[in-house]
Amino acid sequence: MHKPFRTAAVLGAGVMGTQIAAHLANAGLTVHLLDLPAQKGDKNSLVEAAFKKALKQSPPIFFTEKTAHRITLGNFEQHFDRVAHVDWVIEAIVENLDTKQQLMQRLEETVRGDAIISTNTSGLPIHAIAQGRSESFRKRFLGTHFFNPPRYLKLLELIPTPDTDPQVLERMQWFGSLYLGKGIVVAKDTPNFIANRIGMYVTMLGLQAWTEWGYTIEEVDTLTGTIVGHPKSATFRTVDLVGLDTLMYVAKNLYPAIPEDESREVFGVPEVLYKLVTSGALGAKTGQGFYKKQKGEILSLNLETFNYEAAKPLNLGEVEAISKLPDLGDRLKALYKDSGRAGEFFRKTTLDILGYSARRIPEIADNPAAIDRAMRWGFGWELGPFELWDLLGFKTVLADMKAAHIPVPEWVETVHQNGEMGFYSGNGRGNHRAETPFAPTVGEIDLAVAQS
Repeated sequence: MHKPFRTAAVLGAGVMGTQIAAHLANAGLTVHLLDLPAQKGDKNSLVEAAFKKALKQSPPIFFTEKTAHRITLGNFEQHFDRVAHVDWVIEAIVENLDTKQQLMQRLEETVRGDAIISTNTSGLPIHAIAQGRSESFRKRFLGTHFFNPPRYLKLLELIPTPDTDPQVLERMQWFGSLYLGKGIVVAKDTPNFIANRIGMYVTMLGLQAWTEWGYTIEEVDTLTGTIVGHPKSATFRTVDLVGLDTLMYVAKNLYPAIPEDESREVFGVPEVLYKLVTSGALGAKTGQGFYKKQKGEILSLNLETFNYEAAKPLNLGEVEAISKLPDLGDRLKALYKDSGRAGEFFRKTTLDILGYSARRIPEIADNPAAIDRAMRWGFGWELGPFELWDLLGFKTVLADMKAAHIPVPEWVETVHQNGEMGFYSGNGRGNHRAETPFAPTVGEIDLAVAQS
């Protein structure tokens, strides 16, 4: 049996830091939330302002007002010594390697010898953050990548380094699942880990369909939303919510970090995205991005005129009838067989995404189940890529990939040669397969709906 965490310190009171602190408090932990001291006046004013803003978030990040009292605010100058008394320290400061490394050095001089230290970075190599630290420190260090908002999104990616003690990883898996209500996926220390690596690829394909394939923003969102078992925000509404500047930042950092990725050109930032960001159209936070609400009407960006215009009628053939099919599997199969523009889009993007996901094994994950879980729990997909592949027919998709000249990795060919009918059927032979991708954890709770 592992020992549960009772106390934690979250370093960094930004959007993610405050919400991680809230989620830990919801789970019953006593939490210290620390940030930089203010330059003038009350040194706690920065962290207090961030926390006050977090309290107003919708949907709420705390179960009750009482839960918020489990968090004690402080700053790095006056209250850093508090980290000496906690079981777990989570770093969530600015995405700058030097700054994080300096903080790790300070932590090593302060934390208890048995405290776990983790980072919530999404864009920096985990092992590099602990570079220069002692062997004892590195054994207790790993990545704990929460997804926003942590209370509501199930995924928690754990990223061990070569130095992370296996017992530390096991403890984090146990605690994250049983106490935090998370779906745990162990990811490799590769750029953007699992969910964001695949998710970014999917998003950039959606932008490509608009800029190069002749589909409108509304058509792309129609074909990448609930009809295919994805959230209703689909592609462009999701980018508007996340922020166009955030998307561009991630893409610009990812592209040079993956020189061996055979498909990395997909991550190249399109000119229209640069233009929007530099003009201040960042999405929901600035009132306009790919969409703009004006006088109660939702307008979308015209790629040619760069004006916001009313939506044109969809030119997607039978998509409305397909969208009314109650069963997701029936909708997906109908789209795959559709002879119109909707089917053409779905087949092209699906084959590309499935091929890309397969080629990332074993680079970012060791098996299909890890990728499927990450996309389900992190992006709200009803089916992961390999579940979708099985649904559409393993042999059918494989043949269509080859016909479309999409590279297929050797391990998929091996599955085919072994006579398997899919990734989750049969007896689970092979290094990259799993029989039960979503086996429940005994005693697991759902903290999105639980009450304190």
